[in-house]
Amino acid sequence: MENKKVASKLKGITGDFIYSMLGLVVMNGVIQLVLYPFLSKQLGADEFGVVLTLISIVSIMGSTFGTAANYSRMVTHMKKQDSNSDYNIFLLGVAVISIAVSIFGLIWLKRFSVWAEAGYLLLMIFTVLRYYSDVEFRLNLNYKRFFIFYLLISIGYLIGIGTFYVLHSWAVTMLIGECMAVLYVVFTGTIYKGTPFRRTEHFAANMKSVLILSGTELIAAVILNADRIILQAVDGGTSVTVFYAATLIGKMVSLISMPLNGVIIGHLSKYNGKLKKSTFTKICLGSVVAGFIINVACVGVSYVFVAIMYKEIFSMVKPYLWLANLGQVFYFIANTLIVILLRFTDEKYQLVISVVFMISFIVIAIPMTIAMGLWGMAISLVIVNLLKILMIVLVGNLKI
Repeated sequence: MENKKVASKLKGITGDFIYSMLGLVVMNGVIQLVLYPFLSKQLGADEFGVVLTLISIVSIMGSTFGTAANYSRMVTHMKKQDSNSDYNIFLLGVAVISIAVSIFGLIWLKRFSVWAEAGYLLLMIFTVLRYYSDVEFRLNLNYKRFFIFYLLISIGYLIGIGTFYVLHSWAVTMLIGECMAVLYVVFTGTIYKGTPFRRTEHFAANMKSVLILSGTELIAAVILNADRIILQAVDGGTSVTVFYAATLIGKMVSLISMPLNGVIIGHLSKYNGKLKKSTFTKICLGSVVAGFIINVACVGVSYVFVAIMYKEIFSMVKPYLWLANLGQVFYFIANTLIVILLRFTDEKYQLVISVVFMISFIVIAIPMTIAMGLWGMAISLVIVNLLKILMIVLVGNLKI
């Protein structure tokens, strides 16, 4: 009887992960196979590199605040103190911050205009909301609707491509997909229902949770997107495009961490047992070994996919494939392990790990990139992500 329960539970988790992964695969398939190659051909290597840098800033905002609110709701849900209105207040504050961030990004890259700011700001706000909105399905463990959510983003991107010929705005090509997904949750879900901006008795505790996680996610998001930002500053748009192509398959794998982590935290929120330190250590070490195996597959796929989709720059991309993808794979592994750690320790330890991670990145990655260019970025990302995994192992053994 007990074996049947375990088998049924594993079947449910596997099904949830498949639905989650399929949704993300469809979305990223549209991005990598259709949207980005389309923009690259329309804009050229240098201008496309600038657009990738602007997209990175949007991703940092979405990953930082949208994901933090998402994970915070999972944690506060376990404590029976989550609330729609508290998180709506937080997201309204993020929308205000987005005005300054979007203006800064466009001015820095010399692309500012009123029209560009309108599209870019809306894309940033709706991306943050999209990163948050899929918590609707994690709270309810409804991963079939999670798949529909990401399918709508994909359809919206395809529709957006058609608008480019009329509006000539790369931001609008992505904005339609983000809007469709958010509106799907607004009209069919519950997380936006009720009095929009009323503080509850748990407001202070909920904001403490989301702000701590925002700090953690900010550091992780900056590191994930720092290659584009630093290379743009050091070498310009073409270097951004080359490194993007070199890390393309590894980043697609790392993006699987989003639905995987959602499934993990969703099910762990219902789990009342404990985790042995020795078991956690074995999970971490096994994940690193698996990372090398995954990277072999990433490099093999890159030789086919990148050679076809970005053939005009593939000769420049080829030398960096192994190390560039390995850094992304280790990033994916670290993110998954830290979600497990989040369930069995306090949120503050994730912030401590992230601060040390950020310091390591500043000390190692930036000087190496300035000194060695693309090679410096590729090598340093492997080093700092391995250091992060080591810190997760140490904290797990001290605090679980």
